[in-house]
Amino acid sequence: MTIRTTVHLDEDVLARVRRRVPQRGLSRFVNQAMTEKIEALEQREIEAAMIEGYLASGEDQRDVDDDWRALEVEEWPE
Repeated sequence: MTIRTTVHLDEDVLARVRRRVPQRGLSRFVNQAMTEKIEALEQREIEAAMIEGYLASGEDQRDVDDDWRALEVEEWPE
């Protein structure tokens, strides 16, 4: 489904686009450009969430390591 909308573009940007994109292809070009941009932004959000999760899991792992380290120094009874 497509929706008609109004956008405001810088004159120089529109001129550069019109030199390369036929008049009948402008909507498709804008839609594709916006899709690529939003996908890149979404990918960055996913990567940031993954980094945050990785760092948080590292802290959890350090806590577990500390718990086990106490047991490593204990000796088994003979």
